[in-house]
Amino acid sequence: MARPFPYTYISCPCAETPTPDPSAKRTSRDLSSKKNAGQSAASESGEEGDEQAFDPRSPRANFSLYPPEQLLFCEDCHQIKCPRCITEEIVCWYCPNCLFETPSSMVRSEGNRCARNCFTCPVCTAPLAVTTLENTTESHAHQGPWILACGYCMWTTLDIGLKFDKPTNIRIQLSKIYENANGRKASKTVSGLKSSLSTLSSMSEQLPGPDEEGDDGSRNPKEQSQLDHNARFAALKTFYRNQIAETSASPTDPLGSDFGAIFSSPSALNRIMSIYTSSTLGGPYGAAAKKQKSKLPVMREALTASEGLKIPPPDAERFIIERVTSPDCGWDGLASMDQRAFQSPDARFVDDLRPLPVLLRTKRSKRCKSCKHILVKPEFKPQSTRFRIRLIALSYIPLSTLRPLVPSPYPGQLPSSTTSPSISAPSLDALEPSKPIQFLLTLKNHLFDPVNVTLATPSLTPGRVTSKITILCPQFELGANSDVWDEALQNATATADRSSRSGSGFEKVAEAGKVWDKGRNWTTVVLEVVPGTLPGSSPRPTLQLGGKKVHDARETSDKWENTSPLREDEDVIEIPIFVRLEWDSENQMIEQPMGKGQKPETIKRELAYWMVLGAGRIKSEDASL
Repeated sequence: MARPFPYTYISCPCAETPTPDPSAKRTSRDLSSKKNAGQSAASESGEEGDEQAFDPRSPRANFSLYPPEQLLFCEDCHQIKCPRCITEEIVCWYCPNCLFETPSSMVRSEGNRCARNCFTCPVCTAPLAVTTLENTTESHAHQGPWILACGYCMWTTLDIGLKFDKPTNIRIQLSKIYENANGRKASKTVSGLKSSLSTLSSMSEQLPGPDEEGDDGSRNPKEQSQLDHNARFAALKTFYRNQIAETSASPTDPLGSDFGAIFSSPSALNRIMSIYTSSTLGGPYGAAAKKQKSKLPVMREALTASEGLKIPPPDAERFIIERVTSPDCGWDGLASMDQRAFQSPDARFVDDLRPLPVLLRTKRSKRCKSCKHILVKPEFKPQSTRFRIRLIALSYIPLSTLRPLVPSPYPGQLPSSTTSPSISAPSLDALEPSKPIQFLLTLKNHLFDPVNVTLATPSLTPGRVTSKITILCPQFELGANSDVWDEALQNATATADRSSRSGSGFEKVAEAGKVWDKGRNWTTVVLEVVPGTLPGSSPRPTLQLGGKKVHDARETSDKWENTSPLREDEDVIEIPIFVRLEWDSENQMIEQPMGKGQKPETIKRELAYWMVLGAGRIKSEDASL
């Protein structure tokens, strides 16, 4: 296990919820006569499912067990909620570098990156700082040129030949530089870059054809004037939208309108029904089944650069190979896979890497899938780390801790470093097989009401390596989480009682049906564990008959039936415990009386869940040798 021993996991109840069968509604008419038989079979299977203990080693348990600190609690459903039981909603977008909030409309238009001067180094992903090359003592408005420099790997934009005229609006200046390098006009503004691609046809005329390429162009394909991948994607999107509009037969055809809005988020019912009522794809529900129409034109692919087509030069790969094998490049001149992940698809070398704007982060609220109740809601400001609402599960269920029971020294002997190792704490990573060991299970209540707790566990742990489990006190009560001064007063009397018991000279022994210790809002009980025997780790017991050793096959046939090697973490003792909580809380749905002597109306609450305790690992014979 990834966690050290002992550890605690809690199973979310959503794993036990049966998945509805969609075929049941279609066959309900045919199976109406078998309704009673089906109900009886379902009740029998439900009873068998209730009697079956939770198996922490089953593959399904890997998706239902969570640490207690990762679970939430819904006050409307009164159930534990795991990450699969909730839905997330984005509260705000912000930059983690400058903590500047970004509107969602800007995120949809500009992308999920910071629009200010926040950039990351393309080599080591460290933040870049804006620095100047010429420092002057006089107070001038412009001290430029300006560059982006990395304080970790000492990379600067001078390595790729980039300088800036102003220390602000670095992203807009980078966009202009990239567009000018791709053949755009220098006088074109950023607002013009967001306009329609009406000038793409004129740009494609300036691109050299395959027959017009000279020796210089064939040697270095970077010198060719081509569209970048963002402009090429926009051109392809526009081209295919026009193709769908030309090939559609009627304006009501769902494929004839904006195909992205139809199939990505069909919000209206008439959009869905239009697929069956006015579709030209044919079928018993389409318009093509009623009357035959003329043959529609066939959609074609992009053929020119203005439509988004890109044909690489025939010697592009040869140019890359020559540059790789050149002594100026070497291994250090190649970009790694991590560096190329967020760069342009054409980036192969370190010189092709460009500074990237910082990715935006989000603050998200969480809701329950069943009742849409808000479980977590952070503060709206990016600078704040507080939460307006945060319903964590540990505020409603007891906190469980497990530790081994260390026997106290003999009466009259003080604990010291010379204490016998037999009474020291046992190693949970190497538990002796078939040697009983006792643990102290402490449950702490965070509610302001007393809680009745009932614990149930199978006598043997599930799996091939079975260990015997016994809870000496399965039913007890947890006190309310009252004032701390009450606990101080109770501890004064409890300390006197403990001192009188310890002074009598008798060692405290765990007894069945009695709790080990109890405080203001916590109770400790004893859990006894007898670790099982690993397969093939001990010899078979033998019988002495007439001077000959004979194996007792009747007693050892079941124990030694499976001697295959141990699987991963099969020697770990995982104890499934069913926890049932009962408490009385105030009814918040009605108005409570405010008079003297009148008690508020209470409602009985119940909560049940499975808990898995990792007690330790059984020691094998190889480890003991």
